Amino acid sequence: MKKWSYLLSGVLIGAVVATAGSAFADQLKSLVGQTVAGEYAVKVNGNSLSENAIVVDGKAHVPLRAVSDSLGVNLKVDGKTIQITNGSADTKSVNTASTGKYEGWPKEKLNGRKAELEKYLSDTEKDRDKAVSDLQKISNMNTAVSDDILAIRSETKKNTEIGIQEAETNIAKYKTELEEINKAIAELK
Repeated sequence: MKKWSYLLSGVLIGAVVATAGSAFADQLKSLVGQTVAGEYAVKVNGNSLSENAIVVDGKAHVPLRAVSDSLGVNLKVDGKTIQITNGSADTKSVNTASTGKYEGWPKEKLNGRKAELEKYLSDTEKDRDKAVSDLQKISNMNTAVSDDILAIRSETKKNTEIGIQEAETNIAKYKTELEEINKAIAELK
């Protein structure tokens, strides 16, 4: 008799757990296994985002972080709540850039992006300088070596030159963006 009561209790507990688990799973909407019907470029205030939107089951899913960053609004995830604020609720006067690529960005966000770009610029300049030094060492090496070593040296030199050119392109891009940010920050003062 005791075995039957344990067995019955186990079956009842198992049924409750299985029902609760499936009910919970029904509450969560998942895109896993869903077919993406399309992918679309996203433009915010005329500027294209690097991330695309997708359409699943007739609904567009946009990259929220990229959209909020381009609009200059604050995005905060707190547990299962996403909070989006434009900063004007916190202060009486909105202190945001009013023109250009950074229109609507608050000063603290502009300063954060400026610091980020300055680090990228510094790191890229260091990498470029090291590559230039390496290229000089390769060029000054003794040429009395086998054809295989010459071929490897030639390929290394070519790759190093390509790396230097890419670094120069990135440095120019970072400097241009820094100028834009500095103009936006100066506008706020």
